[in-house]
This record gives sequence, structure tokens and C-alpha cells, in this order.
Amino acid sequence: MESDISSARPLLKAATRRHYLKLLAGKETARTCSERDELERAGLVVPDPERPGHVRAVDADAVARTRQADLIRSASSLLAEAQAMPQHLADLASAYRAATASQNVGGIEILTGLRAINERLETLVNSCTQELITAQPTGPRPAELLALSYQRDLGVLQRGARMRTIYLPSVRSDAPTSRWALTMAEQGAEIRTGRTFGRMIIVDRRAAVLPILDPWSLEATAPDQAAVITSELAVGLAVASFERDWAHSEPWDGTPEAELKPIHVEILRCLAQGLEQDEVAQQLGMSKRTVQGKVADLRAATGCRTQSQLLYWWAKRELQR
Repeated sequence: MESDISSARPLLKAATRRHYLKLLAGKETARTCSERDELERAGLVVPDPERPGHVRAVDADAVARTRQADLIRSASSLLAEAQAMPQHLADLASAYRAATASQNVGGIEILTGLRAINERLETLVNSCTQELITAQPTGPRPAELLALSYQRDLGVLQRGARMRTIYLPSVRSDAPTSRWALTMAEQGAEIRTGRTFGRMIIVDRRAAVLPILDPWSLEATAPDQAAVITSELAVGLAVASFERDWAHSEPWDGTPEAELKPIHVEILRCLAQGLEQDEVAQQLGMSKRTVQGKVADLRAATGCRTQSQLLYWWAKRELQR
């Protein structure tokens, strides 16, 4: 805070401040000078009705508070204008993208670097007026990312747009994601959880932000690259893919998932100790097939593809408790 104050532009020059102090000491003369003019513009002196041609000092604290209130109002107005700017220019931005689409191969814009991706996403989402579609197959998102998305996503809903999101089932037991989902659901967002779907963000069915995938492994080629698709055909295919996954997903209103059953906890603890499934079965007095079935159920419920991922999910869950 001190650095902010020290870096602010001074309201008065040093000579003008000394002139104000002379006024308080009764040493001010009737002649006009640049310092007195500056004090008048700042509202720190007013004409003295009892002494024509002279001025008297005004309470500097009152002037400071009045000016502070004026600046805060101006700042609030500028902030509101800044937040609304993407929406005000959304039609022009759309026209620009349409006019320059031929510059991108097949209506595809490649973004490199997380900063570039986030800035493009913010611009797109802030211009959303009809529908925002998102699919996040990466499990629970970090709390700091969820915090950043509150204002953005609420802004979409407040503009009257529809919002639909798919997460993995593991988010149902994640406290930060549950709080986010509860808030968004109360504002009209539709949220579901599914087990197999691709990552995507689609804005007004006119632009889709997708990861760049290897055609053979379907794994992301680079975590800091994304493609912005504006081709009507390609966006339509992305929407169709989302609708298929949406139909096979389970609705969720953000209510936290019930606690794991004791037998599930015991199996997870044994596996975390490094025991094989047959050793877990022997220690817990059940068949290996039963243990295999319980582990398979847990993987399906949490969206984990491997036992290692399941144990990682459980460890993170326990740390958050």
C-alpha cells in the first residue's frame, strides 16, 4: 500500500504547499501568483469576503476526502466501462473474425502460451450472449482457478445466456468445485458429470477452443497450446460431440458426494500401503474378485482410468478433509 501511495502523482507542487502554509500563518499577500492559482484550482483556498483581493485557506482534510470520493466514483465508472467493453464491441469483433477468417487455415487459429490462451478465452467468454458450453475432463480444478471463473461465469448467466458444463465424477467430492457448482446452479447453470468426453469450450456455437491432439494417441501435443475454431462445420462437429456426451452424463446440482463406504476406505488404505489386490483380499477376508469389483466401481465413480490415478485422487481427497 505504501508503494502505491508513494508512486501516485503529487496533487501540489512543493512551492504551492509552502504557500498554503504561509496562508495559515497569516503571511499571504494580496497579489496573484501561480501558487495561489494552483491552490484555487485544487479547492484549498476561497475568496475572503471580509478582505477583497485576499483568500483564506480551506480545511485540507475535507478537500482530500471530497476529492477522494470523486476519484472513487470515477474509478468505479471506468471499471464498469472496462468490464462491459468486450460486450459493447462483440458485434464488431465477430465481424472482424469473419472478415479475417481466410487468414487462418480452415478457420483455425493456433494459440501458444497459457497467457495468450487465457486472454483469448476471456475475450470470447465476455462476449457470450447466447450459450456457453464447457467440458473439463481433468478432474477437480485448483481453487484459485475456480475463484477466477466465478465473475466470468456469473457474468455469462447474468447476460441471460445458457451455460452447460461437464465434469468428471471425481469433482462431486471436491469441496471447492462443489461450492462453485452450487453457486452456478443457483444462478441457472446446468452441470453434469460424465466418464468419457473431450475437453472443449464453445461460445455461442460460433467459436470453439480445443486442445491440439495427436491423431493416434488423442493426447494433447502440448499443454500450452490450443486451437480456436471458427469454421461453422468444425464448430458444429464439436457441438455434436458435446451433445452426445451431455446425454450420457448425470445431472449434478453441486451437492457434495456422500462419504465413501468403510469397505472402500479399507481397500484404498491397503492399496496405498503397496499391497496387491490379492493381498488386500487376504487381509480383509474377502475374495480377490470382490476386491477387483470394488476397485472397478471406485474407478468408474471417480473417472480414474488406472489404479494409480485412483490412489492419487484419494490422497488429494484426504488432504482436503
